[in-house]
Amino acid sequence: SLPGAMKGVFVGSGSEGMQSPTTASEILQLTGKDAAQVNVAYLGTSSYDLEQFKINQVSRLQEAGCTIVSLKVTCPGDCTKEEMKDIVGKSDVIIVGGGNTLFSTNRWRAIGLDKLLKEAADRGCVMCGGSAGAICWFDAGHSDSADPDTYYEPMMAQFGAGAESKEESSALGEEVKPWKYVRVPCLGFLPGLCLPHADKIQSNGVLRMDDFDEMMLRHPGERGITIDHFCALVVDGDDYRVVGLEGKGGSVMEDGSFNSKQEGRPGCWVKNVVDGKVVTTLLPWDGQLSEVLKVADEIVEDP
Repeated sequence: SLPGAMKGVFVGSGSEGMQSPTTASEILQLTGKDAAQVNVAYLGTSSYDLEQFKINQVSRLQEAGCTIVSLKVTCPGDCTKEEMKDIVGKSDVIIVGGGNTLFSTNRWRAIGLDKLLKEAADRGCVMCGGSAGAICWFDAGHSDSADPDTYYEPMMAQFGAGAESKEESSALGEEVKPWKYVRVPCLGFLPGLCLPHADKIQSNGVLRMDDFDEMMLRHPGERGITIDHFCALVVDGDDYRVVGLEGKGGSVMEDGSFNSKQEGRPGCWVKNVVDGKVVTTLLPWDGQLSEVLKVADEIVEDP
């Protein structure tokens, strides 16, 4: 079986995906417990523990009757080592919020939280999240962490006073911004280079699926897995299912072709580099994870 087989629900979008009743129901099913017995830790480091994003991510599970605890580690002194161990150790579910993956994963490594998260995953805690909260569990992720709007000061200025936001990742506005996507090294609980929001264009005007192909060519030793904005990849040990969020569109047309305008159903795609070209195949709607993901032949970190 796959090294580090775990339980998880990985969604293409952050707030928008985690607010779906489908996502909440999939998470609860994996715990095997009644909602009233489920302890959920919310890890909001990627969006600097801003309260609005927490509400977006946990509201469905809170309504279902779960106990929600915030694990705040954005700033030094937010949380002691003992509190960190205690919260992670008691959790049945850990939700990682969307936002800046590069900031959060670096922060977790610096304080030893990465090791505690690995222990939690190994004992069967359900690891979840959308966007940054989906890619962080893989070897690496295709990330918008170089978008200046995801940095600490701009996020605090925009959302610090409790301003509402539907989604942590940017949308394409009237003005196209010059930032580029980056490959962020992540926790490595699952092998693969993961792309969230596969069928979306963000504020830099570039379709993420297209940019991901270029990234794959720079990292041909890795296998890519993509998750549409309104799609959840549900993992239970070696079993997986691809779940579309209710009433939402995605990239998979009936004939199995890719559509960039969300005119199909939400799905996932697998990418491999063969003879210098990216080969894209549709991920079957369910199956064995060990037949889909593979340990990288070679991992080359970007400078």
